[in-house]
Amino acid sequence: MKKLGKVFVVTKKGELLVKATDSYRFNTKVVNQQIQMIGKIVDIIGPVATPYVVINTRNSEAQAKKGDQLYLMEGKPSPKKPTPYKKDYSKKRNYRPSNK
Repeated sequence: MKKLGKVFVVTKKGELLVKATDSYRFNTKVVNQQIQMIGKIVDIIGPVATPYVVINTRNSEAQAKKGDQLYLMEGKPSPKKPTPYKKDYSKKRNYRPSNK
């Protein structure tokens, strides 16, 4: 787990605004100290030096309030699935006319 920051504001819609210490990826899971899911990162706003992270709490297991410390649940990114029906151009064919 990596420390994200403290909850700065809880909006009327239930979203959290967290004062972050660094920039992070979208859709990263956010948890509390008990490792209960709080939500996912949906936006990063503010200046680059001190960014704020917006967290969507629609599918959360626990509630967070102002001043709570939140953490990132880091994991390996899922591998991209290959797109079907792509031609493989890596094998080049030699189309030289024969000299007979």
